[in-house]
Amino acid sequence: MTTDKTNNIKPDRLIRSALESDIKLTIPPGLSDSIIRKLEKRVILRNLILELSYKAGLVLASIAILTTIFVLFNGNSVLDGLLAHLSDNYRIVLPLLSAGIITILIDQIGLKFYQTSGKEHV
Repeated sequence: MTTDKTNNIKPDRLIRSALESDIKLTIPPGLSDSIIRKLEKRVILRNLILELSYKAGLVLASIAILTTIFVLFNGNSVLDGLLAHLSDNYRIVLPLLSAGIITILIDQIGLKFYQTSGKEHV
């Protein structure tokens, strides 16, 4: 088969024809285990990122609700004062915010990923 013909064939057909051919196909030992581990790691990482995004959404929604309540009761002067305070102290706020975000990423994704993917499967 030429490469042009193999590009048009669906992958299932290509695998089936390769397995039905007379070519002796040797699969290295442990290949299936390594593929399963890689897939497990990918699923774990995707679930951890999804969980972190849910938590971030809850925090942002809570902040939005609190901000709305403060604005309704105290007017826009609360937001103006808060923004003025944050902009005056941005040299302190930005490093603290960055450190907090990095710490949350390490705690919620990094540590959990390596704890769960490092376990030996029996």
